[in-house]
Amino acid sequence: MRLSKPWIAVLAFGLSLTSLGYGHHENPGNNNNNSPPPAPAPPAAAPPASQPSVPSQFSLDEAAQTAAAKELATDQRNLKSIADADWAKFQQTPDWIAAQAKVTDAQSALDAAKQAATDALANNPDYQAAVAAKKKAVDDLAAAKADGDATPETLSPLAAASLQATISLRAITNSVLTNDTAVQTATENLLSVQHDADLLKVKFQRGLPTDPGYAAAKATVDAAQQRYDDAHGKFLADNGGG
Repeated sequence: MRLSKPWIAVLAFGLSLTSLGYGHHENPGNNNNNSPPPAPAPPAAAPPASQPSVPSQFSLDEAAQTAAAKELATDQRNLKSIADADWAKFQQTPDWIAAQAKVTDAQSALDAAKQAATDALANNPDYQAAVAAKKKAVDDLAAAKADGDATPETLSPLAAASLQATISLRAITNSVLTNDTAVQTATENLLSVQHDADLLKVKFQRGLPTDPGYAAAKATVDAAQQRYDDAHGKFLADNGGG
């Protein structure tokens, strides 16, 4: 059946109300306080892990040089310990014991000769005069210092005279001892036996490399020395010191 225009209008108005009600129920969140919370924000990115610091070339070279120096010092101490042990053994050998006994005896003979010559000085006229001159110079200076009125002009020549008297006495004493026949002989003998002892020590030193333990330790020291020289050279070259 055909509807009149007024009924068509009424029907259209009703349909529009139904559409509005449907839309209201489809969007309840517009007026509802119990709506779900918004999604949380994504967590902030973690800061990048710190990178280990890289040592500078200076630090690397310095550390290498220090390590090489420490190694060299250790090897040198070991070498010295071996040499000292070998020397202690050598000192127990008959040749060295005999040489040292000769040196000791020669030194004692020289001391005795010097003492005898010194005792004989008491009867030497030159020595007696020098002793008297020194005593007078010392006494004159002491008397002048005791005088409260002494001036530098007075004391200076007296001090010079006292010093000169001391030098003269010493010169006479040395001359008598040097020219004494017994002292000369004893001195020459001491020099001779000391020379023999020195030759024995040189012989020991030249024989050290024949000791396998010493030879191995010496090779270790030489290698350590080369490593230190290389490390030191690199340190200088890399850091503008070469």
